[in-house]
Formats: sequence, C-alpha cells, structure tokens
Amino acid sequence: MKRAVVGWAVAYGGVRIWFATGHAPTWKLPGDDLLVPNWVSVAGCLLTALAMLKIRPRLLWALAAAWIASAAFLLLDLVAAVLPGLGIPFDARGMLSRLAAVAGAVLLVLIARQHQPTPKPWSAWVPTAGASLAVAGCLIRIGAQAVVGFGHTPYGSSLSLILFEGGFLLVGTLLPFLLVHPLGRYFPRWILLLPGYALGIGITAYFGVGLIQMITSAVQGEPVYADIGLPDSFFWVAVPAYVAWGAGLTIATRGYQLGRQKTIDSECDLHATHS
Repeated sequence: MKRAVVGWAVAYGGVRIWFATGHAPTWKLPGDDLLVPNWVSVAGCLLTALAMLKIRPRLLWALAAAWIASAAFLLLDLVAAVLPGLGIPFDARGMLSRLAAVAGAVLLVLIARQHQPTPKPWSAWVPTAGASLAVAGCLIRIGAQAVVGFGHTPYGSSLSLILFEGGFLLVGTLLPFLLVHPLGRYFPRWILLLPGYALGIGITAYFGVGLIQMITSAVQGEPVYADIGLPDSFFWVAVPAYVAWGAGLTIATRGYQLGRQKTIDSECDLHATHS
C-alpha cells in the first residue's frame, strides 16, 4: 500500500508539474481544477510521498482531508453529471483530475486505518448531536432561501431541479434521522455510509473552502459572489449553514459506523461462544 501511495504521488505530482509549467487546459469551472495553486499541489504530492517514510496516522488523515478539500469542486461535477438539466458546467477533464486527487486521499485513509488503534464507539449523544446539527443546517439554509425568495435561484425550473430539491431534503432530514435511529440498523451499512460520508465530506469541503473565500473577500473589502445577484447577507447565513450541515452529517455517519461495527463484533463474539 505504501508503494501505491508513492506511485500515486509521483504520477500525480508529474501531472501537477505539467500544469504548473503552463500546460494546464482551460477549465470550465472558475479557477483551476483544484482549489489550490498548482505548485502547492506539487508540494502536497511531495509531502504525501515523504509521509510514507514513517507512518503517522494523524498526519495521513490531515493529508487526506487536505486533498479532499482541494478537490471540492468534485461535488459540482457529480451534481452536473447526474442532473445535467441544472445547467452546471460539466468538465470531464477537470473531474478526472479531481478524482485523481481523491484517489490519493482514499489510499492515505486506508493506510491510516491500518496503523491506528481500533476506535471505541462514541457516546450516543455525539452522533445525535451531529445529526441535529445537520438538520439544523439544512433548515437554516432553506430559511435563508425563503427570505430572499425561492424564485431567486441560479437554476431554471426543470425536472432536474425538482429531483435536486427532493434529494436536498432527503439528505438534510431523512439521512441524519436514519443514522441515529434504530430503524437505520435494518439497512445494509453501505446504503447509509456511502452517501453519509460522500455528501458529508463533500459539502463540508466545498462550502468550507467557499467560506474561507468569503472571509478573504470581506477582509479585502470586496463583494461576496456579486455575480449571482443575491445579497451578501444570504451567503453569510447559507454558506455557514452548509458547513454545519456537512460537518454534522459526517459526525453522524462516523458514529453510525462505529456503532454498527460494535454490533457486528458483539454478534461475532456471541456466535464464537456458542460454537
């Protein structure tokens, strides 16, 4: 697995150097394919390779989080691919590059999990608090939209928009509920873990970076997302709400995973005892 990470760092680092030396294609989404400058991503590849010399799980988790955050536009890629009617630009090359960054993050997570002690299940209130935070973030986001008007969206009316809004509500209400309610134990784990982690981490990374950009713009005295046509106050409510939503969903998913693992281990021990 270490060789796989080093191989990824060398290969992807080569791509980043190629981009950094003026050979990057024109991306359809604003900015570059990643949310960090090309030379920063080159340094990230070097640091990732050096991290294999002595495994420190916390460092690997931090590097994995950094790569996921840098590829935060992948959330838009997935929405654009699944719901093309929304009109979000789809850039296959940009998506491929961001998927490559996430692939490196996945390798780091796998190694980190191999070298860290078995985590203990959390107290029940922790995932419950995470689920509550996710629902609160979703409702605050809807409330912010209600204030400015539901007609003020960057997307036109279409079947894709209806499906998007339906999924929006399910991820903000039903999914957090199932992650902490006993009813969720009757589902195969991947049905809740996959969307829980993917959307939780994706929302947190994408809007977390957006929040940092907003703060930077405010410090520099520049307008916030002036080209969208909504007041700055909307974004100062909606974007932090998204961050809370994503973070809460990630916490609830992790608590669900640890709780299910404890149940599986207990059942295995009971079966071994009777055998």
